[in-house]
Amino acid sequence: MVFNGNTQHSAGIRISSDGLPHTDDSGGTDNGGTNNGDPTDQVKVETYLVGRHELGVKIVYVTGSPSDPANKGYRIWYSVVGQGETPPARPEDLRKSFFTMRKNDLLQFDYSESGQTAYVAVQIENSGGKQGPWGPMVSALIP
Repeated sequence: MVFNGNTQHSAGIRISSDGLPHTDDSGGTDNGGTNNGDPTDQVKVETYLVGRHELGVKIVYVTGSPSDPANKGYRIWYSVVGQGETPPARPEDLRKSFFTMRKNDLLQFDYSESGQTAYVAVQIENSGGKQGPWGPMVSALIP
């Protein structure tokens, strides 16, 4: 999977078209967010169709406010599940993740993943790696 407008750099850090660093689950350094307290607010993710093999993700606050200094980054977790495979039962079962500071992002999938289901959930995360509560898990068919 690739992310819209992002350039992959060593150690798993992607620099997006907005110039902000993003980190995926392959390692690297989180260079965003703040470490001003533990995140306690909850966010959820909404998905929408963008184009072939693309899903947009929008982060919406359930509790709290993006102006809270602890709420400046988001860990988006996801798994892609094919037909006949067992889907994740809860957000903790999602296997891959990436860090972003944007409330809107784009997931681009490989052609081979078309027709499979993407399961997605999000947590607020500060630069110290502390995460807030899970948002609800959602699923979407990959076009």
